[in-house]
Amino acid sequence: MEILKKIILFICTMIVSGYFSVYAISLYDRFFNSGSAFVQMRALVGFPLSYIFFLSLLFTAFGGKQKYWWMGILLIPAAAVELYLDASHIYFPVVLGIVGWLVGWLIAKFLPKR
Repeated sequence: MEILKKIILFICTMIVSGYFSVYAISLYDRFFNSGSAFVQMRALVGFPLSYIFFLSLLFTAFGGKQKYWWMGILLIPAAAVELYLDASHIYFPVVLGIVGWLVGWLIAKFLPKR
């Protein structure tokens, strides 16, 4: 049952990241004035950013046992993409991951214990 919960969280992460990817790249453009060279592919370029944030948030808040192991494994592809696309600003996805973790931790503190 625990593995099914993790798979559902992963699917939810993928769906939510798809919806918010345009907003993530807009946030990135505001911070770095990148000029939006990827106008046609904004959603594709913003997906790893929103994926890092929402994976950290959802798995920290609702992950249960071994959530950090799952997060570490599932963040490897996103880290590889971020290093390939923009290694000079790698701190931005790291900060997004930490913010997602903090928000998820706060949510987990307010959820009732089982």
